Amino acid sequence: MNPLGRREFIKNTAIAGIGTTVLSNDLLANNESNQKKVKKVIVAGAGIAGLCTAYELMKKGHEVTVLEASGRHGGHVMTVHDGLSDGLYGDFGAEHFTKPGYEKYWEYTKELNLTPLAYPRRKNLLRQIGGKFYTEEMLADPTVLRKLGFNEKEVKHLSKNPFWDLESLYVSPYLDKFTDEYQPFNVGYDHLDKIPVADIYKKDGASATALGFLGGKNSSALFELWRSAILKLRGVPQFPVEVYRLKDGNQMMPNAFAKKLGARVWLNSPILSIQHSPTGVSVKYRQINEEQEMTADFLVNCIPLPAFKNIPVTPALPPEKKYIVDSLAYDSYQRFVFQASSKFWLNDNLSINMEFEHPDLWSVWQSADEVDTHRVIILGTGPGGISVQRALAAFRELYPGKKDTIEQAVSRDWTKETYSYTCERLSFPIGELHKFWPNVMAPVGRIHFAGAYADNLNWGMEASTRSANRVANEIDKA
Repeated sequence: MNPLGRREFIKNTAIAGIGTTVLSNDLLANNESNQKKVKKVIVAGAGIAGLCTAYELMKKGHEVTVLEASGRHGGHVMTVHDGLSDGLYGDFGAEHFTKPGYEKYWEYTKELNLTPLAYPRRKNLLRQIGGKFYTEEMLADPTVLRKLGFNEKEVKHLSKNPFWDLESLYVSPYLDKFTDEYQPFNVGYDHLDKIPVADIYKKDGASATALGFLGGKNSSALFELWRSAILKLRGVPQFPVEVYRLKDGNQMMPNAFAKKLGARVWLNSPILSIQHSPTGVSVKYRQINEEQEMTADFLVNCIPLPAFKNIPVTPALPPEKKYIVDSLAYDSYQRFVFQASSKFWLNDNLSINMEFEHPDLWSVWQSADEVDTHRVIILGTGPGGISVQRALAAFRELYPGKKDTIEQAVSRDWTKETYSYTCERLSFPIGELHKFWPNVMAPVGRIHFAGAYADNLNWGMEASTRSANRVANEIDKA
């Protein structure tokens, strides 16, 4: 019972006529001893994982400080208005969330009074295959599927199921053995970690065309089957079509966390070094060009590991953890925001949700449609290192209609960012799942690890909030 709660109890008993004299010294002492010790915690990184971890620790009554190297909070979750008109915005990072699948995230939308919006970015998708665009209806037509080179088993499956569900044809028979989504081992498939999942597809009769779409040459069969099993256990399809985003942009979530945390979030405060011992941690950081030092009971690392590995840690991390920090791989990308003066694709009877084969532009879709304006936002994704003008030129080369009305283009090249250049954790190398799991989320003494990389499914915002809750509970109970 906290002090305020104890005072309220005394007050209430006095009102009831019992009086405070019946509360013996022994009872008062017992109430004091039952109070949880307030722990001082440093959280490294103010991305969504760091903010969520700090928020949960704050709610549990602990003293928390978030040290963020950059001048903004949110990490890879970023919504921008700069360069756009009429109140329009673009989500430069964090695309969408699902239901089911993002249970923790949905809880926070309610708790923080945020507004989810249906996001039809994956509906009526146009896919470019071999230079030609195909609608979803075309990719369910057996004649079209045969011409593309699918075998009869695949044609039968795809004529009854969405095109994106091709993978289920080959992985579904393996999934029921996984009953605990945090345990990929000892279900009878450990040996499959040593082969690529493409070998499973081949063994089960996949056509060359299917193999081209499924890939899997560099992914562990055990890892990919485990990933599919997690989706099944959560009731999520392989490629969720019913997805959502937040009104006014997905950065509303980290903004809400940061508002609750207030002055506990310190920006432009990069961590320079970490010392830890069995009794606590000490962090050196830079703030306003001066080196400072802070001590605490615990440190939570919410910095992506490629950046974290550049921070000296004393004593050094144990070899098994250092291997993970040094070896974990991420992908990255560039986000393009095209502002148009109209929904030009409607004049051509097309969907703007498109997937391309072009090296400069991979996909586009509409966003920010709740803003009251005739202008529209089209988001796109492509590789880092190219100009936004080059990406726009690629769109105009690829667009199968007559003419677009794009009047402005801006971008965010995450591959060139100093602190938030990573996106999602990539699959663990073939044959090495046991080196990464579950060690990737295990603490080292008083250093804990949270973030999208530190969960069983690297689903950005959900993995971040799940791992944040796990760590906050571990520290609270320590």
